Amino acid sequence: MKKRNILVIIGVICVIAAIVILCFIGDKNLDINDKRINELYEYLGEVDIYHCGGLNAYNSSSVTKDSISNTNLLCMAYYNLDEDNMSLKTAKSTGTNKSNNKICKISDNVTFTTEEDSNECNYVEIKKEDLNEAYKDLYGSKIKEEGEFYITSDEACYLEGDTYYCGNAETFTVSLAPASSIYRLIDRAIEKRNGEIDIYDYFLKITEDKKCYITTGSDNENEDCTKNLAKMEEGFNSLNDEEKAEFMRKYGQIYKHTFIYDNNDYYWSKSEQK
Repeated sequence: MKKRNILVIIGVICVIAAIVILCFIGDKNLDINDKRINELYEYLGEVDIYHCGGLNAYNSSSVTKDSISNTNLLCMAYYNLDEDNMSLKTAKSTGTNKSNNKICKISDNVTFTTEEDSNECNYVEIKKEDLNEAYKDLYGSKIKEEGEFYITSDEACYLEGDTYYCGNAETFTVSLAPASSIYRLIDRAIEKRNGEIDIYDYFLKITEDKKCYITTGSDNENEDCTKNLAKMEEGFNSLNDEEKAEFMRKYGQIYKHTFIYDNNDYYWSKSEQK
């Protein structure tokens, strides 16, 4: 056999071998019910608008941590803390404020209101370094801007020295957003060759007056979905689980959430419409 033919055969074998290797080390579909996938999915937040601003990742434009307010980023880090990093404390009321609410003055700069029908304030102490680690686990970087932040509509955290104090705030936040229900459905999860994990899901917001939106805001209506809902006397919740999933796939917006692998851990990097 001529030398040239041998080289051609070797070349073909190498190409076939490369294709086989790529098939084995290419993108891999993951089980969407896997514990790791569910933990990563929780990084995106919760439906409650009072919980760290709601689901900040679902927007018409690409969203990264730079797109989210610092207070909401800190709030998410708070909920990513281990219970072992939280010290529960109780303080006696030290008087009342201008609104005649009972308060507990924890320090010169930290004041909480008491529990309802109580003379005590329950609050949590957190080390600044622990919140920083929880933040890094979520976003892959340290906190840039420290300061106070809300963890619910009426609970806030205040930084003094190297400690955060979290409890019932003297003031509370109010949202004028119309009542709505948000639905999400994980479609698939893929582990890429570079180690990243992409989670794809469907998102749909349905307002009290049966209008459909594909972002958390109220400026991206899916009119076909709204028209279909108008024909349903009992609404979306009257559907069974399979029917809801079918409805979501038809009218919901699909999003891709990217999680980067670095330093032996994953953190959320970006969310975008697909």
